[in-house]
Amino acid sequence: MSTDYLYLRAKSIDDDNLCLAPIETLITLFTIQYCESEVNINLVLDEEEPDELSHAVDLSWFNYRILNSLNDVPYHTSGCKFPTIVVNEITYVAGLCATLRQIVKTKSIDFPHYSRSLLGFKDACLLSCSESSVWTRFCEVDLISSLKSPLLWSLKGDTSSLEIPASIARFEYQMSQPLRLHNLYKYTMSKKFAVGGIPTNDRSKLLEHVYAEGPYMTLADLIIFVCVHVFFGPETHSQNLLQVIPLITKWYLKIKESDAILESLKCFRFLNKWRIESGPVTGYILPDVEHQSLYNSDPKRYKPRNRIYTRQMDTDKSLKLIEELKVDICLDSKPFGYKIELDWNKIPLEATPVGGALPENRAKRKFEQLKNLCRPVIAIAKPADVIVDFCSGGGHLGILIAYLLPKCKVILLENKEESLNRAKERVKKLKLSNVKFYQCNLDYFKGHFDIGVSLHACGVATDLVIRQCLKQNAIFICCPCCYGSVHDCHHITYPRSEIFRKKIDTRTYLVLGHSADQTHDTKNPKTEQGYKCMSVIDTDRKLQAEEFGYVVRIGKLEPDNCTPKNHLLVGVPNASKNLLLLN
Repeated sequence: MSTDYLYLRAKSIDDDNLCLAPIETLITLFTIQYCESEVNINLVLDEEEPDELSHAVDLSWFNYRILNSLNDVPYHTSGCKFPTIVVNEITYVAGLCATLRQIVKTKSIDFPHYSRSLLGFKDACLLSCSESSVWTRFCEVDLISSLKSPLLWSLKGDTSSLEIPASIARFEYQMSQPLRLHNLYKYTMSKKFAVGGIPTNDRSKLLEHVYAEGPYMTLADLIIFVCVHVFFGPETHSQNLLQVIPLITKWYLKIKESDAILESLKCFRFLNKWRIESGPVTGYILPDVEHQSLYNSDPKRYKPRNRIYTRQMDTDKSLKLIEELKVDICLDSKPFGYKIELDWNKIPLEATPVGGALPENRAKRKFEQLKNLCRPVIAIAKPADVIVDFCSGGGHLGILIAYLLPKCKVILLENKEESLNRAKERVKKLKLSNVKFYQCNLDYFKGHFDIGVSLHACGVATDLVIRQCLKQNAIFICCPCCYGSVHDCHHITYPRSEIFRKKIDTRTYLVLGHSADQTHDTKNPKTEQGYKCMSVIDTDRKLQAEEFGYVVRIGKLEPDNCTPKNHLLVGVPNASKNLLLLN
């Protein structure tokens, strides 16, 4: 019996085990059926999004417990968006893709199960977060959104035709693209993915785009299958669909050849309210979509001809527009908290970078970086404060903070399981009892916290950290990284501040981001310009926080050569501004 506890949203459950729930819940329950998982299911009655479309599932196929409201959910579990899995008393996994991966992996821990192959080659299916992977964003965000809004399901005029969601149309185009596999030889020779159980060099047997990610069914197929099945309902086999989306229809019928899939479908009920109200569908309209592979990077993202090279005339133009704003771009002479000393000799090895198994050439710089980030936390934190180390990686910063501030509660938030596992080993050796682990994307965490910290959260991740802090009215302490990777996504748009937006368009802004990454060679004449562009980007972040009533300080880490990305941003809500003024 699984010891994992799964929490899912449900809109209503009647005496006949009929449950109306959001699409994420439906997909998760379908995956549980397919994997024959024994995870402990908790259905939380939640009307948090009243306009969200509900879908029907027969709960008689499951063992479950009903929680009448979010108030009945354990405190630390309620800090995540559902679906969420509680692995143990200190570990939480949140978000659709991460939760489904956990369900699959848990089923295969004690003995092999056919569902393990859903994780794909090297268990990497949907491993990347939606902010960095177009494919994950498609499966976890774009496609899911299509099944949430009733407006997307309305019939068009008097034709009784239903417009197919753009996300499904994008998948139809995706299935027409050449199959792309990394390291094809290793893939074809892997016993796990062998044709008929026998490794093969015959690439023609593997290059057919049979499933969403290639010749084998993965977790992505389950997600997309449920969405297609629910949207088209009993008409999924119609000749009309074959004419409009032939590749999806072929793919759909291929998946349904699986007995495990057919068995899992028994939990579905077609009681979609929109079908009852709108009458029969006589035709489908396929919208025009951009012909862009879902494996490629975002087509709207600014790309110079070479990531290392940005035309000087573009940078000059952008900097000139910044000058016209007449905004103070200067940094503080000293980083916040610089007066606080840190005696490494009194800190256990496991709480230092050496205990984190960093190589010697990196460990020295990491010592200096951690000292600079810990100082403001020590200066600001109060007993019982909740401190979140966002994008924590192996926990270098969060573990040190937890040791230095034992009366504070520390959360390590990271979407990579392996990184969190390394952190857990160090926490165990240090016998720290004030640390919890959240394996999820930044936007799936919604719990209360007082201080948010991040050390080299790449690109857009730093802005997601600041966004989370602003929403919670929490202090933020950030050392940004990868300025050239900032880009618009489903949560963040650039520039960040209203002042910049009045003068600077997104492309002009992203030119500055790419120029800001030219700071790695002190002898390069563009390094000084790179630091100037870094200051511009971080000033934009400062101005946005000030619009929310924050007082913000920007300084440089000491020594400033401990990392090329050496800015330190400290933002405090206006009610506590004396903390910054007095330091």
